[in-house]
Amino acid sequence: MPTSAQHIMQQLPGVTYQLMRDPKGHFYFAFLSETAADLLGLEVAPLLEDASALLECVHPDDRERVINASILSAEQDLEWHHPFRFIRPDGRQLWLDAYDTGCQHDDGSLSWTGFIVEATHRRQLEQELRASELRFRTLVEQANDIIFTVDSNGIIGYLSPNWERCVEHPVDEALHRSFEEIVHPDDMATCNAFIQSILNGSPALDEIEFRVKHPDEQWHWYGCRGSRVEGDGNEPGYLMGIAREITEQRQQREKMARMARQDMLTNLPNRVHFDEAFERSLSQCQQQDTALAVLFVDLDDFKPVNDSHGHNIGDQLLIHVARRVKSCLRDSDLACRIGGDEFVVLARDLPSSEVATDVASTIAERIREELEKPFAIEQLTLSISASIGVAIYPFHAQQTGELLRCADQAMYHAKQGNRNCVKLWHRATEELR
Repeated sequence: MPTSAQHIMQQLPGVTYQLMRDPKGHFYFAFLSETAADLLGLEVAPLLEDASALLECVHPDDRERVINASILSAEQDLEWHHPFRFIRPDGRQLWLDAYDTGCQHDDGSLSWTGFIVEATHRRQLEQELRASELRFRTLVEQANDIIFTVDSNGIIGYLSPNWERCVEHPVDEALHRSFEEIVHPDDMATCNAFIQSILNGSPALDEIEFRVKHPDEQWHWYGCRGSRVEGDGNEPGYLMGIAREITEQRQQREKMARMARQDMLTNLPNRVHFDEAFERSLSQCQQQDTALAVLFVDLDDFKPVNDSHGHNIGDQLLIHVARRVKSCLRDSDLACRIGGDEFVVLARDLPSSEVATDVASTIAERIREELEKPFAIEQLTLSISASIGVAIYPFHAQQTGELLRCADQAMYHAKQGNRNCVKLWHRATEELR
């Protein structure tokens, strides 16, 4: 680093640094401002050779989390911020806030460039926040989250100034109005129950999530925590809440939930989704004395396509198969890919076993006819077919596992025969297996 740049860095508040980790895992500082001696109680020169002494001063309960999070941020070239406790050599404990940008280099080494400021006093104020409205009001002007109060009637008494920055609505438009005018109608009951439970001293939840409409006409998600603040004198208590937008986190959670229940190749529901839907549908049939059908679909001659043309062509073929299978179903039916070239179809909302047999046979034959038609994929014309087994509840079995096994056995019987056909399960099918 040039001398002039070093001089500037030395004048900045807090501690500025560039921390390195070589490919062997050794930590050292390429640069560390002299202010580290006063704040951290450590001499700078030895740390330029070996940063172990500083890292060992990070509180034992925080050390692994801080180091692992730092390494991850560098490997992903991310900005990083982490509060942690630091024990000086003289035994005094500090709260520190570290802000830096990590980088992974071609040789496998990692670097972090940033600064550390002491946050001990701020942490103490945060701990006292709930006990003192006066301290609360001195802090909220600089808080990143939205801080607010509501009374037992749901009337908003206070909103921190950054409401306008986060929600893009003037503070005055929301003050002294009911929260019900702001949150999504579907979230009102949850919010009201949360408010009343906290004011009654028996909160059922630590945190709730609700939606607020922004000027873009989109509903944005917010996470909120709250606590009861006692009123002064004869004034009633009120809820003090801290809210933060979590729209991206919510979307990521929903995406992960979908991924856990969806086949990523075909976008059909996967085995987990099928099992859940199967259990619900069977329970409904038992309660309403209705019927359902399970179709087990196994592709014929799919393996030769993979072997001859590669997995990319095979994957595209499976995508086309999924589309054709879905096109053969009623709105109430469910198609899932449960693995490889195997699909299952759940035909629901059927009044009797006889009707279920007719409907399932019609659907199965429709699927068989669609899948025997040629597929055009990347200048190739591919031909496959499907062997399909059908089982009916309650005629063939009364439990999900048994019913699926019956459909699988019927499919196996179709496979062992002429292929490209539909077989309804019967006792002879099981014996042949």
